Amino acid sequence: MSGAPTYPITVEIPVDDEERNRWLAASGIIFVKVILLLPHILLLFLFGLMIQILAWIGYWGIVFTGRMPDVIRRLEVVCLTWTTRVVAWFAGVTDVYPTFGTDQERAVSVTVAPAPDPQSRTLAVLGILLIRTVGAIPHLVILFLMSFGVVLVAWVGYFVVAFTGRLPLGLHEFVLNYLRWWARVWGWLVALTDEYPPFTLG
Repeated sequence: MSGAPTYPITVEIPVDDEERNRWLAASGIIFVKVILLLPHILLLFLFGLMIQILAWIGYWGIVFTGRMPDVIRRLEVVCLTWTTRVVAWFAGVTDVYPTFGTDQERAVSVTVAPAPDPQSRTLAVLGILLIRTVGAIPHLVILFLMSFGVVLVAWVGYFVVAFTGRLPLGLHEFVLNYLRWWARVWGWLVALTDEYPPFTLG
């Protein structure tokens, strides 16, 4: 949105103006796409568990040094970008199969601005005590409810693409805005930024 402040974490997925893959959309209708994502889902589940532990350790780093350790921050960014690519492909806003781990792709762009230096020690303590998670509960409830909408939009989009070769812009924007909101909240929870996420799409 023009004139709107930019949050430190952004997600961009260009609209694909070319004819979309109808066979890929049809595979989504019968849940074959979920099967194709199983390697990603398994690895991200394990990676996500590790990130939760590392983020908690990283809070201690902020308390003592004012900064999240660089290696932890880099791993958090990898987890964020990887997960975003997987959800974007599942939801049909891109036909580019997600790459694994640190590999980059042009179809989905996740940008994380440098954290403030020093980072908030108070917020880090709240993270250690899990109070930071409590502060994100309103966002998490909204995102949980929105996730059902994303699945429905994805499934409807599969049918539209299968018959027309095009994904309506409104469906693309809905999924993209969901991913932006989710990325902001997740990034705040793991201290990629100290800026509390806004309650807004886009």
